Amino acid sequence: MEDRIDLEQAIAVGLASLSASTDAPAAVDLIAEFEGSDVSFEQGLWLDRVIQVQEWLRLSRPLEPLAPSAALASQLFSDLSVDNPSEAFVVAGDEVALTDLGLDLLRDRVDRAVFLRDAFLDALESGNRTSATSAWIAAWDETVDETVSGPIMAKAGIWSIHDFASRAKSRRLDLSPSYQRGDVWPTRDAQLLIESILRGIPLPSVIILRPKTVGEAPYEVVDGKQRLTSILRFIGAHPTAIANVERAGRENPGFELTSLFRTDYPRFRTAWKDATGEALTSTRERELYFPYKLGSASAGLAGELSGLAGKYYHSIQDDIVRVGGERVQVRDIFESTTDYKVPVIEYTEASPRQIHEVFSLYNKQGKHLNAEEIRNAVYHELDLMRALAAAAGDGPPLEIAAPFLLPDRSIIEKISDALVDYGVSDARYRRTKILSWLFSMIFVESVNEDDEPRRLSTAQQINYLLDRAQTPGDPMRDRARVTDALSLISKAMQAHLAADAWADTFKDGKNGDRWQDLQLVASLLGVTLATAALGEQVGERIASVAPDLRRLTSEVWIRPKKTQTSIQWEYIAQVAIGIVRTLGVSPDEVDGIIRDGYVFSSVRALGLVAEA
Repeated sequence: MEDRIDLEQAIAVGLASLSASTDAPAAVDLIAEFEGSDVSFEQGLWLDRVIQVQEWLRLSRPLEPLAPSAALASQLFSDLSVDNPSEAFVVAGDEVALTDLGLDLLRDRVDRAVFLRDAFLDALESGNRTSATSAWIAAWDETVDETVSGPIMAKAGIWSIHDFASRAKSRRLDLSPSYQRGDVWPTRDAQLLIESILRGIPLPSVIILRPKTVGEAPYEVVDGKQRLTSILRFIGAHPTAIANVERAGRENPGFELTSLFRTDYPRFRTAWKDATGEALTSTRERELYFPYKLGSASAGLAGELSGLAGKYYHSIQDDIVRVGGERVQVRDIFESTTDYKVPVIEYTEASPRQIHEVFSLYNKQGKHLNAEEIRNAVYHELDLMRALAAAAGDGPPLEIAAPFLLPDRSIIEKISDALVDYGVSDARYRRTKILSWLFSMIFVESVNEDDEPRRLSTAQQINYLLDRAQTPGDPMRDRARVTDALSLISKAMQAHLAADAWADTFKDGKNGDRWQDLQLVASLLGVTLATAALGEQVGERIASVAPDLRRLTSEVWIRPKKTQTSIQWEYIAQVAIGIVRTLGVSPDEVDGIIRDGYVFSSVRALGLVAEA
C-alpha cells in the first residue's frame, strides 16, 4: 500500500485535472476548475469534489449533492466494485474519512478517468465528437476483471516467420482463441506491415500460450493475431484460406484451384470466378483470408524495393532484398530461416482464465503514444523541435534541450508561463502542440502552385513545417531565426494575456475560465502577426481597440460547432486577419515582414481564406 499522503495527493491532482478539462464527451458537462489544494481529506471535502467531476468517473448512478455523506460514500464504493462498501470509509459525525482501501480504490478510478479523458481529447483531434464520445463510453464499458491469483510462467524467445507459418499450416497455431477479436486488418494496414518486414523493420512481440505437451491443443495467439493473419494472407498460407480453396477445388474439379492458388494468384482469381461464379472483391478476399498484393504507390517501397510495388507474393519470391544485415531472397524471409526474427513471449503455465486476464491487461492497460509524443520522438534531432518543446515547458529544460536559447531565456521562458495562464494542460506534450500549431500557422508557405490555400489539418501543418526543417538550408535550421521567432511569439503572448479584449464566451463558450485550443491559437496568431509590425506598441494598440475586439469576440467570431479542417481554417483566418486589421495593420505589410525575416509566411493563405 502506498503512503496515505501520496495516495491523497494523487487523487487530489487527478480530480483537479478532470475539473480543468477543456473539452468533454457529449455525456459530460465542463465545470469550474479547482486546484488540488481544494481537495481536503481531513475535512471530508474530497466527496464534494468527487461529486463535481462525477460525470468523468462514469458512475452507474448520479451522486446527489444533497444526500447524506455516508449514503453517498456507500453508493460511490458500491459503484467501485466493493463487496462491502463500509470497508472503504468511516463516518465521524457529518464527515466521511477514507480507509486505505478506499483511497486505493478511488485513486484507481480517478487515474482511469484521467487516462480516458486524455484518450478522448486525442480522438477528438483526429475525429469528431460523436466518434470520440462513443470510444470513451466503450472504453469505460470494458470492465477489467479481478486479477486471478497464482503464478504465470513465461519466457522470451524469437521465431522466424517460417516458424509461425509451418505451425499454422499443421494446425498447431490457434489464431482465434475465444478472447481474440474476430476482425482482419484492412488491406492497406496489412500492406504496410509487409512493407515493414521487407524493409527490415522489427515487429513487436507476439504473445503465445504454449501447450503443456506436444500432443495437446495448439499454441494460442494471445496478442499478435492481426499481424500474423496479415503475413499468412500475403504468402497464401493462412489455414482458413487453404481450407476454402481445397473445398472449392473438391466441389469444382478441373479448374486447378489449389495449384493456381500456390503459384499464380491473378490466374487463380479468374479460375475462382469461372468455377464458383463469384468475383473476388477485396472485401470478399479478406473474408476468405486470401492473398493481397503490395501497394502500388507506397513511399515505403522506394529505391531498390520499388520493383516489388503492386505485386503478389508469388511474383516477388525470387527478388533480393536486404534484411537484418544480409541480402536474401524474399521467399527466404517467409519460408526459411534468416536473420529476420520476431520476438515471442511464451506463456508456459497458465490457466485459460489467467490467459483471458493477460489478454485483457495487454489490451486495456497500454497507453499509446499520441500524435504529439510521436512527433517529438520522430523530429527530436531538430533544433526547432527541441526548442518548441522546451519553450512550451514540456520535457528537458532549455539548458539541456536547446541551450542556444539561453541568451534569450528571460523572454523564451515566458511562453511556458503564458501557456500555464491560458490553462493548457501539461499532459502528453499538449503545450508543445499549441505552440507548434501557432508556429506553423505563421512560418509555413500555405498556398499551392496555383496560389490557392492548402488548408492542411493541424497535424499536417505542423509536420509540413518539421519536414521542411529537415532540409539543409531551411530557414528554421538557423538557430538565430528560431530564437527570434520564439521571442516574437513570447512578446505577442504577453500582450495577448494582458489585454482586456477577449469576451469570456469567446475563450471557452462559457464563463472564460480557461481557453479552448482553437480560439486561443486563432487569437494568438492575429496578435503575433500584428506584433511583427507594431513591436512593443502592440499592447497599447490592443488597449485602444479593446471595445471593438470584445464586441467581435462576443458577437462575430463564434466558435463553429463543427471542426473539420476547412471550417477550422476559415475560423482561424477570420479571427487572425480580423485582429490584424482591427489593430490598424495591413496583412500585406505583415506578410512582407514575415518573409523578410523568415522566408516563408502563411499570411497570404490566411488572407485568401478570410476573403473567400
